[in-house]
Amino acid sequence: MPTRVQLGVRHRQIRESMLKMSVQEYAKIMDVKVPTVYSWESGRTSVPQNILATLEKRYGISSGWLLTGYGSPLLPSHEIESTPLDSKRSVMERLQDHLTTMQKLIEELKHHSPEVIAPARREKGSAKRRIPMLALGVSAGLPTASDDTIEREIDLADMLLEHPESTYFIRVVGDSMTDAGISDGDTLIVDCAIQPRAGQVVIAKVYGELTVKRYLVVDGRPVLRAENRRYKDIAITSDMDFTIVGVVRNCIKQL
Repeated sequence: MPTRVQLGVRHRQIRESMLKMSVQEYAKIMDVKVPTVYSWESGRTSVPQNILATLEKRYGISSGWLLTGYGSPLLPSHEIESTPLDSKRSVMERLQDHLTTMQKLIEELKHHSPEVIAPARREKGSAKRRIPMLALGVSAGLPTASDDTIEREIDLADMLLEHPESTYFIRVVGDSMTDAGISDGDTLIVDCAIQPRAGQVVIAKVYGELTVKRYLVVDGRPVLRAENRRYKDIAITSDMDFTIVGVVRNCIKQL
């Protein structure tokens, strides 16, 4: 995972499990817009330094842990900014109460991480793996004469990955998108650097659960639509915990 995406995941765990704040509450306290918080937590944009500093000074959340994942999420108590005694006690009690929950969630996240498969990153200077591309297309109708002339050699990473450092592979579970040609067991190539637009197939997170759906805007409100008539639309409201993680660019099938 790119650092920006990992930071977004840890930032969300802090907000939900330790601070016990909704996106709306958190955005108000940090004086930012709600979509900005969603953008941080999906990894589309990085959490700014001033927000990390506020979390560290006000709530005792380690910015080093947020950035790297190493060490403890909590700073030693003496590093927390001086606050009224009752206020500090309240904050520390909440942080301690939820530390165990936070650690369990981190372990759960690690346990499920193999579901998302990061494409291999090519080291600088390493040779590209090129595959011959035949000049003649294959017929899906009547057979055509064979021609083995090689037109060129292609590199699949160059062909499929527009933003390699922000791209992931994710395996489909379920049949809600079969009419879009996406079936159970397929592998999707998901680009987190693209700003999602209405009509695109996206990976969204709703109440912490990942789902692949077509993203639409109906009467000015976002809707997640399945491409299978057996499934109902998911209408997104302002009080829902909702994030678009990335845009689906390609679908890889096993035949």
